[in-house]
Amino acid sequence: MSNPTEKADTITLTNTNEFNKPVIYIFVAGIGAVGGTLIEQIESLRHPLFELKLLGICNSRFAVWNSDDQSFEELKAELDCGEPTDWKTIPQRVVEFKQLNTIFVDATGSVEAAQQYDYLLENGIHIATPSKRGNTFEQTYFNKLKDLSSYGDAYYRYETSVGAGLPVISTIRGLIDSGDEITEISGVVSGTMTYLFTQLEEGKPFSQAVRQAKAEGYSEPDPRDDLSGEDVARKFLILARTSGYTFERSELKVASLVPKPLSATTLEGFLDEFEDCDPYWKERDESAKEKGNVLRYTGTLTPEGVKVGVREFPSDSPIGGLKGTDNLIQIRTKRYADSPIIVQGPGAGKAVTAAGVLADVIEIARAVSI
Repeated sequence: MSNPTEKADTITLTNTNEFNKPVIYIFVAGIGAVGGTLIEQIESLRHPLFELKLLGICNSRFAVWNSDDQSFEELKAELDCGEPTDWKTIPQRVVEFKQLNTIFVDATGSVEAAQQYDYLLENGIHIATPSKRGNTFEQTYFNKLKDLSSYGDAYYRYETSVGAGLPVISTIRGLIDSGDEITEISGVVSGTMTYLFTQLEEGKPFSQAVRQAKAEGYSEPDPRDDLSGEDVARKFLILARTSGYTFERSELKVASLVPKPLSATTLEGFLDEFEDCDPYWKERDESAKEKGNVLRYTGTLTPEGVKVGVREFPSDSPIGGLKGTDNLIQIRTKRYADSPIIVQGPGAGKAVTAAGVLADVIEIARAVSI
């Protein structure tokens, strides 16, 4: 095989295809569950206004560049022989193709990748991402990304960072753009936590539900990332900042479900010892049921701040009736003060998340191909 660096340097790309449709090039960082599914959806898409093509892909170890209109499977086959993944080099390479309308998709969740967003946007590279990292650094970084995408020549879309494929971010943006003001956002934004507490309702020990969520891919590889409340906290921080509020992560009040002694143990050690918490959760579940309630892990955003933790809800309420991995987000505004806007649906799953990222990609592609 030829040297990957030489290969990347000799990529030949064009602005239009044989049918004279604009070609939009996509670099996908992270080709796991969401990234891999997204590429499959891209390859099956036949859009009448433009064509999407892969510029390259990378995982946490290697990157390869598309030198000969190769398919995803062909690129994956070369990945282990690619160049090392370097988060200084990859953005520079992507910027080289700025004139070709390029979209960078970050499906990694990597801190290093998210730290390159400002550089990419400054250089005219569009971004679509399900990652929560970039929007949950310090407030000044979020402001910079917002300004670059508002006043520059690059689009920044992160719809799937909250609610998977649900139209939460776009709804908030539409309300604000129309002159409305967000006064409160509340609800369930973690499909994993919905799954855990509905399993608890059905009589399953909480630790067993955690193990099952991990086995079925609903939770993070280390379920403590969900149980700590960090995932929900980041999502509510994104909702707050998108709504125009300025909060740092340290200002959020978050209730962790991980006992402190288990926060630093090995994963297997945590899963084994977490069984000791089963009686506590069984008691809390039974106490709630005696009042006709169920437990849900929720968040609430108001101008005063963000609170995240376990609350009781009537079993026949919209939140109490959630099943599976569903999310439910209630948005109150100056105009929708008495009756909130409710967005509800699956909040987890590689197919719906990838489809949401693809919708962001299509929105950007449609805008730049006009």
